[in-house]
Amino acid sequence: MDSFARRDRFVQQLFVPGRKRKRLFSLLCNGNQLTSDTLDFRDSSRPQEHWDEREILYEIEPGRLMLRLNMRIYRKFPIVECQPWLENPGAEPSGIVEEFRPLDLQEELPPQNLVMPDWQDGTHITVRYNLGSCADINDFIPQTRELWTRSGSNRFVMESCEGRPSSTFLPYFGVDTGEFEGMNIGVGWGGAWKAEIEIPVENCPVFYHLHHYRISLSMLRTRFRMLPGEKLRQIGFFLHFRGGKSVREAQNEHRRFMVAHHAPRDSKGNLLKPPVSFVTWGGLSSGKMLDRIAAIERHQLPYEVFWIDAGWSGYPGPCPHFLDEEEQKKEGRSDWPVRVGNWEINSVPHPNGLRPVSDAARKAGMKFLAWFEPERVHSRCRGSILTEHPEWLTTCGDSDVFLLNLGNPEALDYIFHTLRTLIEEQGIDIYREDFNFNTLPYWAAMDAPDRIGVAEMKHVAGHYELWERLHQAFPDMPFDNCASGGRRLDYLALTYSWPLCRSDYACLLHYLREYVQVQSLYLSDWVPLHAGFTWMPEHDPYDFLSCSGTGISNKIWQYDSRSVPADDAYDWEYHRTMLFHQKRLRDILIDGNLYPLTERPDNPAVWCACQVHLPESGSGFVLAFRRPQSPEAQMSFALNEIQPTAEYELEYLDGTTRIVRGGELASGLQIVMEIPRSVTLIYYRRVK
Repeated sequence: MDSFARRDRFVQQLFVPGRKRKRLFSLLCNGNQLTSDTLDFRDSSRPQEHWDEREILYEIEPGRLMLRLNMRIYRKFPIVECQPWLENPGAEPSGIVEEFRPLDLQEELPPQNLVMPDWQDGTHITVRYNLGSCADINDFIPQTRELWTRSGSNRFVMESCEGRPSSTFLPYFGVDTGEFEGMNIGVGWGGAWKAEIEIPVENCPVFYHLHHYRISLSMLRTRFRMLPGEKLRQIGFFLHFRGGKSVREAQNEHRRFMVAHHAPRDSKGNLLKPPVSFVTWGGLSSGKMLDRIAAIERHQLPYEVFWIDAGWSGYPGPCPHFLDEEEQKKEGRSDWPVRVGNWEINSVPHPNGLRPVSDAARKAGMKFLAWFEPERVHSRCRGSILTEHPEWLTTCGDSDVFLLNLGNPEALDYIFHTLRTLIEEQGIDIYREDFNFNTLPYWAAMDAPDRIGVAEMKHVAGHYELWERLHQAFPDMPFDNCASGGRRLDYLALTYSWPLCRSDYACLLHYLREYVQVQSLYLSDWVPLHAGFTWMPEHDPYDFLSCSGTGISNKIWQYDSRSVPADDAYDWEYHRTMLFHQKRLRDILIDGNLYPLTERPDNPAVWCACQVHLPESGSGFVLAFRRPQSPEAQMSFALNEIQPTAEYELEYLDGTTRIVRGGELASGLQIVMEIPRSVTLIYYRRVK
């Protein structure tokens, strides 16, 4: 059965009249187990431009508790997307809700092989998932877990260890029942989540009689009653059905889906592409920022964004970069983390505010990006919120950091108006949001025994509302989604944003480029739009292309001690050329099919190579790195989607070209790099 037929059958089984329906969610209410297939419901539907929209209302506790499910059934993708809300329409509190699983599916297992001697292998399924971001060498590394029809190997759990949704695991995973059958699941939640995949073998003495496996999604713990008139957001999800497609084909379909429906767009519906950014420290003086803008303009460097990071806000005083040892010796240790929560502009580096810099950036043809961290307030930030509205702040033990409670409507209004005012007055074109702490203990401190999970639900809903209100106020403004580098990458957040720092691993001066290469490669399977940091050492394309994604964020002269060189002391043409390459790669990456060409390049002794192909034009590129530890000087890569009888033009990084037959590319493109730590970039296009 193909992917669309599988999807359509799934939806039909959820609502089929007159016989047992398929289960979608489950919960306990006052100790009673309830599932969607046993609850009464009513629904309505209406067509939208790209999907059919369906709203389903389930009566859980008559007059006191209902579940509203908003469902999208996409026309061009075999995907159904769901967003559940719990509501209390009555005048009395609801009963206690526990173990709420917004997704609780039973899916068919592949048939058991009962022919000797192979039957001992049993029925099994494969879970594909990726680690999240912890700013280390293993960020985004893919993993697999085989589940079998036997106790001890029949269950796998992914569970967030903190309140940011992609810190522990990426909120996307696949469950495969065969080479050409399976399902991808996306998690739409800005907090902590848990996924359980299980073949339920308990109480089954003969394992080959098993027919189903179970997939569930939930918060870590829920036990709450709903107050009259209350509405609580729950974990959203999408199900991407794979029938008759390989895993690689499905991943490329997922990439196209994310670009089409969960990527930032302007008011006219045009995709907002991750930019080529020039990064400066917020504590760098306005004058030195203007010097950098002048150099960019003078040398015609094709930057699209001028970015100022943390350090520009707060009480007056020097705020050097945390890596700038020389300035910290003169001015004292960087105090930028203490400044969060105070949204005055630091008058020492910026006596006239940020507007002179933002105006100069736009005049030079760039947009202006500024850093914010709205959810964190330091107890020593000297911000007015500490004394005027302490009731909006949540403490946690003896921490110096408060959480601004976005579940409080007044606090939400405050931070929205604060951000909107700064964006308007300072001429900010791109809003960069950071999120640098674990919020789980703060939410737990806010919950009463009969309201466990509510603080997180309200905060997550408040954060989505904040972004939607900013989007409505500034419909052409994209968001840079940082969260300590790649820790808030759920698909709902990516609808508004891209991560221009996919991992804080590359924040420091010394990091292994080989692990940055695989971070970009592996993240691209699930999150197609992202960028990495580079310090851009001169004449080092290995470094630059290692850090490249669909965008790139260049920290080359970020702070005082990394000054702009004299015009005659630097190769400006090299700098300019690499930025043009980045733009060219971006346009192919956004629309192209991604094919890794080397197995497990997270092993630094293995080459890291990939192909990205545009089917419509028959063009693309191959990017290959020979690592310092790689002993092989030559590799051969069979390229995908190549017409053997066609001719292709190859263009190399140095601009040289040659014509080859497609058969040569399909059977194996030879790449030779005699020197370890080398890179080869080859563009190709079908010419006839």
